[in-house]
Amino acid sequence: MNQVLLRTSFSLFLLFGFFGSSYCFGFYLTELAANERKTWLDTKAWAITEAMSEEELVGQTIHIAIPQKTVDAVALEEIAATKPGGIILFGKNLGKKEEILSLTRGLQIAAKDQGLPPFFISTDQEGGRVFRVQDGITPYPGAMAVGQTGSTEWGEVVGFVTSYELRNLGLNFLFAPVLDINNNPLNPVINTRSFGSDSKRVSDVAVAYERGARAGGCLPVIKHFPGHGDTTVDSHLGLPIINKSLAELESLELVPFKRSIEGGAEAVMSAHIVYPKIDPKFPATLSKTILTDVLRKKLNFDGIIITDAMEMHAISKNYEKDRPGVLTILAGANIVLLTSWGETARRFKAQLTDAYKNGEFRYVDKEGKEQDKLKDAVQKQIRKKLELGLYDENSILPTVYDDNPKQKEFLTHWNEERNKRYTKLNESKNFVKEINEDSIRAYPKSVQTSGIIPTETLSFVKNNRLKETLKSKKINTVAFKTFQTQIKDKSITTYLFDSTSENEILSIVTLAKKYPNKRFIILHGGTPFIKLPEHPNLQYLLSFSLTQGSWEAFGEKLTSGKEIPKVDLILLPKGSKTPSKGAFPERL
Repeated sequence: MNQVLLRTSFSLFLLFGFFGSSYCFGFYLTELAANERKTWLDTKAWAITEAMSEEELVGQTIHIAIPQKTVDAVALEEIAATKPGGIILFGKNLGKKEEILSLTRGLQIAAKDQGLPPFFISTDQEGGRVFRVQDGITPYPGAMAVGQTGSTEWGEVVGFVTSYELRNLGLNFLFAPVLDINNNPLNPVINTRSFGSDSKRVSDVAVAYERGARAGGCLPVIKHFPGHGDTTVDSHLGLPIINKSLAELESLELVPFKRSIEGGAEAVMSAHIVYPKIDPKFPATLSKTILTDVLRKKLNFDGIIITDAMEMHAISKNYEKDRPGVLTILAGANIVLLTSWGETARRFKAQLTDAYKNGEFRYVDKEGKEQDKLKDAVQKQIRKKLELGLYDENSILPTVYDDNPKQKEFLTHWNEERNKRYTKLNESKNFVKEINEDSIRAYPKSVQTSGIIPTETLSFVKNNRLKETLKSKKINTVAFKTFQTQIKDKSITTYLFDSTSENEILSIVTLAKKYPNKRFIILHGGTPFIKLPEHPNLQYLLSFSLTQGSWEAFGEKLTSGKEIPKVDLILLPKGSKTPSKGAFPERL
C-alpha cells in the first residue's frame, strides 16, 4: 500500500513538474521574444533618427495644423517647409468619413513624398464638449458623464471604441483622456471635460479609458500634467497660477497621473500653468523641475511628452521672448504642439534650429557620454511609430518589419485581437444606450422614478429626441406657450422641462416657486457648474452631455421605475458667480 502511494505521489510530482517547467519555459520564451522586440525597436528607431539631417531632426519635434479638409497646396508647402513629426486636425478639417480617410491617406502620402517618417495624426476627441470627429465614430457622452457611472468597464469600453474607430479613419494620436480633477467648480475650461471631482473616480474611470484606448490602436495622451482642475483661469486666454506644493499635488492632482503611468500610459500632455511653490519662474510646459524631476524621475515616466498648444495665451502672451520651443525641449518635452501653420511654425523651427546649431541640446550624462535632447525627442516618436505599425507599405520604409519577425507577428496578433474585440462590442452596439442611461444623475437628492406616472405628467421639452422618447413612454409634450392653460389641469402633477443654460433653468425656477403644489423636473444637458437653485417642488436630472443619446437617456431613465442616484460632484457653492465658459463652447 505504501509502495503504491509512493509511486502515485512520484508520478504526480513528475506530471506537475513537467507542466510547471513547460509553463515557466513558455513564459521565458514569451519574455525573450518581447525583449528581442523591444531591443529591435530601440535600435531601429535610433538608426532612423541618426540618419536624419539637422533640418529633419528639428522639424520632427514640431507638430502643426493645416487649413482645409484636403491636402491642398498650403498643406503641402507647410509640410515641405517644416518637415513636421505630426499633424493635428480640428473640426474644420474633419468632414464625412470618406473625406477623413482621404485626408489622412493624403497626409501620409505627403510624408512619404517628402522622405519623412509617417505622421502622427492627432485630434482632441474627448467626447462631450470636445468632439472633433462627427462621422464614423460612436457618439459617446463626455468624460464627466462616463465618470459619473463610476464604472471602469464603461471607461475602458469608451476608450477602446473611440481609439479603434479613430485608427480606422487614419488618426493615430488621441489627445484624451483628461486626468484633471475638477475639484474647483469655478474652473472655466476643464469643467465637464473632467471625469470627476475626486481622485478615486478619475483614477478609476479615466485610467480605464486610457487603458482601453491604448488597446484600440490610437495612442492616447493623458492630460494636462500635473493638473488643470483647480484653477479659475483658462490657459487658452490667460496664465493660471496654482499655489500648491508638490506634496499637495501628490495627495490629489498627481494621483490619477501616477496610477495611469504605473499602468502603462505612454504619452502625457503638459499644462500651461505656473506652480510657484515648485517652479516660481516657468509654467509646467517650460519647467525642467516639473517635466524632468517630477514626471520623468519621480513618476518614472519614459514615454512621450507633448506640450499643449503653444499659441495659447498662457505661453504666447507671457513667454514668447524666452524661446518657448527651446525651453520645453530642454525641460524634457519631445513634441512642440502648434495649432497653426505659416509664420508661427517658421518662428518655432528657427528658434529650435539656432539652439541646435549652438549645441544647447547636447549634454554629458553621469557616465560621461554625450547626449542630445533633441535626438532623444525624435527617437521616442520614431520608436512609437514603429511599434504602432505606422511604417506600412505606403511609408518610406515599406519592408522595415521584415527585419524583425517578432514585431511583425506582434502587430498581426494585436490587430487580430483589436478587430475581434471591436466586433464583439459592435454586436451589442458598443453598450452606448447602457452607458448613456447609467450616467444620468439627480440633484439635490436622488429621484425615485416609480413616483412618475405618465398620465399625470406633461412635458414642455424642446429637444426632438427627448420628445420622441417621452412619447414612446406615453408622456405628451406640448408647446410652452400653453403653460398657463396647462397648469390649471388638476390631473397633471408633474411638469418636465429641458435646459442647456443657466438662464433657462432660472426661468423654470421662477415657475416652480409660483406653483408650489406642482412638481417640476428640469432635464439639464449642459454644464452642471452653474446656479441650480433648490426648491421643495423642484428636482434636476443631469446628463453632463448634449449628445442625442444623452437626451434619449433622460426619457428612458425618467420612466424606468428605478432610483436615479444623486450627483457625485463638487458643484457651485450657493451665492457664487457662475464661471465663464472659457475657450470651449457648450454646444458641439
